[in-house]
Amino acid sequence: MTNSAMITNDTELHHRIMKLNNLKEEQEQVIKRNVREVVYSMHPSMIFKNIVNKFSEDKEATNDLKSVGLNLGKDFLLAKLFGKGVSIKSFITSLVVRKATDYVIKNHSDLIMTGIHKLENYFKEPKSENPA
Repeated sequence: MTNSAMITNDTELHHRIMKLNNLKEEQEQVIKRNVREVVYSMHPSMIFKNIVNKFSEDKEATNDLKSVGLNLGKDFLLAKLFGKGVSIKSFITSLVVRKATDYVIKNHSDLIMTGIHKLENYFKEPKSENPA
């Protein structure tokens, strides 16, 4: 029975409802599986594993990664030595936020400016007054 078929009696209606319920359950299962796969792929350990695999194939990138790791360790130790009282968690969090912000500004500055202009225009528009 197609979506555009006419339902002429009660039996056809119940049959169509059962088919639609089965279709809905199948689609829900597919969506749940896809969400689980996305959540699994977004898990920090999987992200780290994928990054390590990608960098381990390229020797130059591996050397760069070692250099970055040593520099991060040096920065963390210097912060600890000079009494900034940073924890590893806060140090990594601030580093990730800084790097993410730099990336977004470098690669998506046009989108940021468009958003800022839209906000400016929104707040500049005169508010319509409702007569009382």
